[in-house]
Amino acid sequence: MKPGILFLAALSLGSVLALAETDRTKFSTHLFKKFQVRGCTVCHDFHVEKLGGVGFKSHQGRGPASCALCHKTEVTGFQFADDWFARPDLYTSGMDARQTCEATKAGLNGKFKSPKLLARDMERHLFEDPRVLWGIAGATPESGRLPSDKKETDLVSGGMDEWKAQVQAWIDGGMKCD
Repeated sequence: MKPGILFLAALSLGSVLALAETDRTKFSTHLFKKFQVRGCTVCHDFHVEKLGGVGFKSHQGRGPASCALCHKTEVTGFQFADDWFARPDLYTSGMDARQTCEATKAGLNGKFKSPKLLARDMERHLFEDPRVLWGIAGATPESGRLPSDKKETDLVSGGMDEWKAQVQAWIDGGMKCD
């Protein structure tokens, strides 16, 4: 092979590899579809009637005090039953990738934090919060299993190791919302 062609082939391969690495840093590449699984949306859509939120079906008319009947400390890992809930309108399944990404950062007050502090808080939330871990693995050592008919397809695909690698790539890449 001629040196010029070999150089162009190496340059092209390097460009492809660089592009693949760049894509890993975008929220839309891997994370958006993971945020859309039922393990996440069942809680985030809880209060949104137009999306069929659980709060308007099986939990309609129940007050927060009745939550403690099922969402006990030994089940959720939280001292108080209402600590288990996702904040209303944090993000919902009706959002596109950019909206979901921006809402995730806004939920941690990202616009008021340095990138380093936001990255630390994002890692803590997405790697340690029992509610997030429950959506990925279906349970955590601290939370047990919630009383439900959760299926493997309701959970985030790839498990915890893939989740952490993809989230870390996004965080390390500057938490891009494209």
